[in-house]
Amino acid sequence: MANPNVGKECILCPGAICDDCGACEMCDLDPTKRCDNCMKCLDTADYSGVLIDRVELSEGHKKRS
Repeated sequence: MANPNVGKECILCPGAICDDCGACEMCDLDPTKRCDNCMKCLDTADYSGVLIDRVELSEGHKKRS
């Protein structure tokens, strides 16, 4: 399956274009493993949270007034 982010901005290197290198899909605790959402990386933090820096809406999505 093709990566839908190819051609969009890289999330790890702002200003660069995504070339589907896969670096953003690697595990933070074991860089040789692809992230499988085990959430063990959040167990090492004093809190669990995810920073949301933007929300992308698909075309045709209507904004609520």
